[in-house]
Amino acid sequence: MEKKIYLEKDLLNLKLFLILNRCGLSVNKNIYPIFKKENITEAQFYVLELLYHKGDMKIKEIVEKTFSSGGTMTVIIDNLFKEGLILRKQDPRDKRASLISITEKGYSVVEKVFNNHIKNLDKVLGVLEDKEKENLIDLLRKLGKAQ
Repeated sequence: MEKKIYLEKDLLNLKLFLILNRCGLSVNKNIYPIFKKENITEAQFYVLELLYHKGDMKIKEIVEKTFSSGGTMTVIIDNLFKEGLILRKQDPRDKRASLISITEKGYSVVEKVFNNHIKNLDKVLGVLEDKEKENLIDLLRKLGKAQ
């Protein structure tokens, strides 16, 4: 069998893709236990945190902000509702739509988890200096918008 030869730019792209994925997995592996400790998933936390910081939202808005699918978000919302962490109410401006809001219990969970999350992020991302973080943010934004 003949060994495939790749162009240098293709090898660089493959390497970057691999490193980005491994980095994401590594960071998430260190972040996830904070959520698990409070019996919520990472996705549930992101929904709660979004409502905590941005206020009531339609499911469609939550889907857009969290880059989730509608089906996945329905399950997440249903589970948060069952746990008493969110409420659904009719949107007064659009009777066909529901607004999702965070409850006091949800607010309490977010505050507890968020404080631990901030400390953990400092530990996990502390290997980078502030200037490196700013440069990485700029580069990742640029990469994320390149469609």
